[in-house]
Amino acid sequence: MLNRWIGIVSAVGMILAIAAIIARDILPRWLPDDAPPSEAQILRENEARYVQVGISDDEGRTIGRSWTFSRCNIAGVVTVSTTTVLEPLALPNGITTPRVRIETLITYRYNLRRVDELDFRMYGLGLPVMLRGEAYSTGEFPCKWQVGPQRGSFLLDSQAPAALGDMIRPFDRLPNLYVGQTWRLRLLDPLSQILPQLKQSGLDLEPVVITVTGTELIEHQGEKVAAFVVEGGGATAWVAPDGRVLRQEVTVPLLGELNLLLEATCACADPQGCDHCAEIIESRRRAIQSVSTGGRQESG
Repeated sequence: MLNRWIGIVSAVGMILAIAAIIARDILPRWLPDDAPPSEAQILRENEARYVQVGISDDEGRTIGRSWTFSRCNIAGVVTVSTTTVLEPLALPNGITTPRVRIETLITYRYNLRRVDELDFRMYGLGLPVMLRGEAYSTGEFPCKWQVGPQRGSFLLDSQAPAALGDMIRPFDRLPNLYVGQTWRLRLLDPLSQILPQLKQSGLDLEPVVITVTGTELIEHQGEKVAAFVVEGGGATAWVAPDGRVLRQEVTVPLLGELNLLLEATCACADPQGCDHCAEIIESRRRAIQSVSTGGRQESG
């Protein structure tokens, strides 16, 4: 009789363990995307949004910055342009990476829930690094990439992505979150082209599952904020109730942990007449001019 109960308890334990694995790792991949609203659903006509983020290593040293400019024109076309500049990084064995600039342009046009076009480029490596993708009317999202003389292509499964990010800065704005929310994110890894030990022959958009795991009280710019905790893809982010991503922690091979902190943000209908927007724009302009490729300055 005792052996029977031991067998029953063991079987129940195994079932619960398998169920936990399915709920944690498998079920989110089966469920429909529940991604936060895209910029195409948030920005009003003629509205623009400017964001500046500082990037530091695990010792608190500033190693770069990232800027995102989002615009909605009169025709309703929304563009989200992200510029990230990384300073030279000292690696083991006396290796130092070059100063690089990463440019990503995402366009939302015909479908508010899906990305319509993607354009990714890197400058400062002395060779072309790019990836372009475009949604087809069939729902497919073919991509073409180039790394130096090598070229290739791949097709994302079944439909255009609802959310895109990169390994250095996975998240931009995440409004309307709730605990337990799960969605898929296509993650691009530009560091595979910067770090010699990780260098690959091409580029890809890796699918990862993102989950809002809870809430946490954090301090941001001297204020206490009850932030949502978002995890996935090797990153953790703390998001304000209004969708601002206040802080991100990303674990990167060889570099360790990178910390991203929201430094400035501004959204308005007249960015040219806004001093706050002008400061962010000027900061990005100077950073772009600091990165050269092939011996010449890139104007962006």
